[in-house]
Amino acid sequence: MASKRVKSRRKRQLVPVVLGLLAVAAAPVIPAEPPSQVYACLGCHSLDGVSYNPNVPTISGASVFYLENQLLLFQGVDRPCVGEIYATIPGAPAADHCALVADLSEEDIAVIATHFSGQTFKPADQTVDADKAEAGEAIFQRSCARCHTEGGSNPDDEAGIVAGQWEPYLVRALTDLRDERRLQPKGMAWETQKLSDADIEALAAFFASQGQ
Repeated sequence: MASKRVKSRRKRQLVPVVLGLLAVAAAPVIPAEPPSQVYACLGCHSLDGVSYNPNVPTISGASVFYLENQLLLFQGVDRPCVGEIYATIPGAPAADHCALVADLSEEDIAVIATHFSGQTFKPADQTVDADKAEAGEAIFQRSCARCHTEGGSNPDDEAGIVAGQWEPYLVRALTDLRDERRLQPKGMAWETQKLSDADIEALAAFFASQGQ
């Protein structure tokens, strides 16, 4: 009989606990306030790092290493500062990307990279020419697949996520790489310098088609 009474008391004690858990589950989820360092990025990349501008890449979900490296490249002016794009953005906080990040500390860079790395990547909503994408896939398999794994969608690749990016951004990025306006590994330079304008358009179409 004693064991039955103990069992009964345990059941009664569970009632308020369960009700409390249900109350917590029903409570609205309040998003955490983003770090202050992130606000300078929102005009182009939005709070979750997803771009709605075809000339601006989505940076959500990329690795911390990749994002930190890109910010350092902008600080060193080792990739184009894209002032012409900033000129089209109302209320842009700086003249260009290099000026925007010029005074960031190592801690600032780490905070920004960590924030956007923790967001979910979303492929750009765009229409891609299927014939160009097919031609681009052949170029990809021949020249890019060794480093851009999983069709360019692996966030752990040193080049970040290129699958599902905006096609106009990809054309510009590939052109900058081919024309040596952007720092890149020697192995990649060997491949990009072979690309014609038509190759670049095809390769950009292939990457843009991934994740659709």
